[in-house]
Amino acid sequence: MKYLKFIKIEHTLFSLPVVFSGTLLAIGTKDILWTQILWIVFAVMGARAAGFGFNRILDAKIDAKNARTQAREIPSGKISVSAAWIFTWSSAALFAFSAYQLSALCFWLSLIPIALFLIYPLLKRGTLWCHLWLGLSWGTAPLGGWLAVSPRILPFSQMAPALLLSGFCVFWVAGFDIIYALLDEKFDREHGVYSMPARLGQANALRAARLFHFISILFLGTLVQQVLNSPLSFMFLGLSGALLLISHFRVENEPLSPPVIDFAFFKVNAALAFVVFLMVAVK
Repeated sequence: MKYLKFIKIEHTLFSLPVVFSGTLLAIGTKDILWTQILWIVFAVMGARAAGFGFNRILDAKIDAKNARTQAREIPSGKISVSAAWIFTWSSAALFAFSAYQLSALCFWLSLIPIALFLIYPLLKRGTLWCHLWLGLSWGTAPLGGWLAVSPRILPFSQMAPALLLSGFCVFWVAGFDIIYALLDEKFDREHGVYSMPARLGQANALRAARLFHFISILFLGTLVQQVLNSPLSFMFLGLSGALLLISHFRVENEPLSPPVIDFAFFKVNAALAFVVFLMVAVK
């Protein structure tokens, strides 16, 4: 149980629907094997666990100084650093092995997300664009879902639907990562963490988050117009935009607190991930 808390297993609600959205875009009306579904699920679980593990391990010393994060598994001593490394690299191995079961191409490409996950915590020490790097890491999710059932990269034009969905993920995740960082604005500024709230202030950081989310909806709208183009998909597009507006309204009009950020960061975005899946599923 402590390892499930360590990797925030509930956050898989963000990634699984987006990965399978990429898969649905690739297969169209074709069938998918149950074994493919199983290996995709294992790959997502392994990638998610590895990504969170790298972040928690490399941030452990910073987390130990932050009153909000001192109770996390490594700072509190519930999980040792060595045990965390074993678990994290085992998760990365599960991801790579699952990718190999899908295709050789997926196996070799699985090294890219692992590298992105490993680099992200380090970027927080040197650039406020770390939020976009996290978005880029998540942007591989729909591409992975696509390649899991259609393991061909060339020509790039055939992957246009997955690339549009990937563009949405990059800016969607970057925007809500900025919102999440609002909780630690003062701490990050005092301890040299390069989050946008710490470096630009709350007002400017929220402007950046709004811009990123606006760009994300442009990518999603292009996908709906150019690929999906059904009344239901347009309805889900509108719902996606409404969910982002609701999250920003609460964050910008209520006193910042963990429950407000939890609503904007977790609840809204978990719902949005499923809305995007339904948008693709009803095409």
